[in-house]
Parts: sequence; structure tokens; C-alpha cells
Amino acid sequence: MTRTLTEEQLIATVTRLTSTRLTEYLAAEIVIPEQTEQGLVYHTLDVARLELACELHDQYEMEPDALSMMISLIDQMHGLRAELREVLNAVETQPEPVRQTLIEVIGTARFGRK
Repeated sequence: MTRTLTEEQLIATVTRLTSTRLTEYLAAEIVIPEQTEQGLVYHTLDVARLELACELHDQYEMEPDALSMMISLIDQMHGLRAELREVLNAVETQPEPVRQTLIEVIGTARFGRK
């Protein structure tokens, strides 16, 4: 079961987050709360995204739209890492000759080695 937070709980959890800042981050779609019968709720992932957004905002004075773009790029990077992990796991299950062929092909494509 996923724990959800109300806006008040979220602001209490993310210490650098204020109501005004949350409003700006919502407008920039840094987080998109879930609408439930009880109202808007936030998830654990939202807490992590908002902690990162607040840190980047404070440290680098990034505006909400720039933060949104940066966090989107970070999301894409995490997605690519997960996909790469899956490919590496699939390669690992292959017989040794297949793995060696893949290593050679990837080495040539990446580094121009022959």
C-alpha cells in the first residue's frame, strides 16, 4: 500500500517547501498530485522530486520552469539506466560465444575498435 500525503503533510515533510513554492512547482508540473475522493494527495516520489527541486532552487537559484526541465531530464536518465540494466541482464544470460560477439560489436560501435 502506497502512503499518500496531503498538502499540509507534504509541506511538513519537505522542510524547504512552502505553500507558495508548491504552487509554483505545481504550475511548472514538477509534481502532479493525484485527485482522490479526499482531495489532492502526493506520493513518495513527489516528496523526492520536491526535495530535489527545492535543493536546486536554493543552491542554483533555478526558476520552476528550468527545474521542471532538469527533473524531466533526470527522469529520462533514470529510465535509460533501467533499460540498460535490462539489456545487460539479458546479455548475461547468453552463452559465452554470444556474449563475446556482443562485446566486440558494442566495442566497435562505441569506440571504433576492431
